[in-house]
Amino acid sequence: MLILFVAPAGLFRDGVARLLTGFGEHVAVLCADYTSNVFESGQPADLLVLDGDYLPDALIVAAASQRLMAGLPVLALLTAVDPQTVEQFVSAGVAGHLDKSESGKALMGALRALLSGSRYPAGNPLAPNPETHGMTADEARALEAAASLEAKAHVLTPRQIEVLALAARGETNKSIAKQLNITEGTVKVHLYTVYKALKVGSRGQASVAAARLQQIGDAQLHHALDGQLSVGRLLSFTMPTRFKTGEVLFHKNDPSDALYYVVRGTVNLIEINIEVGQGTVLGEIGLFSPDHRRTCTARCMSDCELLMVSATDAMRLYYQDPEFATYLIHLITRRLEADKLRSKN
Repeated sequence: MLILFVAPAGLFRDGVARLLTGFGEHVAVLCADYTSNVFESGQPADLLVLDGDYLPDALIVAAASQRLMAGLPVLALLTAVDPQTVEQFVSAGVAGHLDKSESGKALMGALRALLSGSRYPAGNPLAPNPETHGMTADEARALEAAASLEAKAHVLTPRQIEVLALAARGETNKSIAKQLNITEGTVKVHLYTVYKALKVGSRGQASVAAARLQQIGDAQLHHALDGQLSVGRLLSFTMPTRFKTGEVLFHKNDPSDALYYVVRGTVNLIEINIEVGQGTVLGEIGLFSPDHRRTCTARCMSDCELLMVSATDAMRLYYQDPEFATYLIHLITRRLEADKLRSKN
């Protein structure tokens, strides 16, 4: 069994790692910090334990774990356990949380509960249902909520469907409000109504249920065809990297080893003399070319901040996420058409 433990190096990490090693006779513990590529080893983990006090980084790693290793049990260790923090972790796919003041025995109990498919601390169990046997409580609740909504398609208004679709993509309330030109307060009201309709208690449970609804899938594909990519999906895999003016990201015919997303700055694609800026994806064509080579040279025309997603992670996301796949195919088609028009002129 492999337990992946993510926390800054120091006495806390060393002490907890020793406790984790004592979980069983054949247990290996792999430690990493939030500044590294946590999943670069490629080893399939059985459990993920996070130092949850580093909230933004822990949430990013938790969300990434559910995309790379769907269903991986995740435990967050917290100094202060408050409802808002717990809600954020639940939304990121974390199945359990434990106060750092608890004992080593409590830690072992939490790990055993997660491995058995339960949540920790245990929530209110659902009534027995043969169709949901073997599912976690959240999965069973989401399935029943989705079935209920499919039977009552009129439950959600078109606006509520838009809000839920964006929430399921990982957008914040502030981002949803900006995209739909409404206030954050209105977003909260819509989400509250959605929770009531779905009979769920959190954003995470609502997102799981939303993934099963055709209406939500249609709304997400509409966003993809409009060229709207959720940055949160890429943030799950990497942290921004800064480049100076004049730096070359890649040369034509280089191996295509990464996908780029421009967070800030301007990049010039030299061979076709095109400048692209914030919100642009670069390097997508090389991922699908027969020899996996770059088709252009990309140079920073200003100081830039970019997200770099490895080719392996990008292709994994392509196969796992229909919205991302639709976005990427649509983007490649538009760029090939633009190249064809340029060659005629």
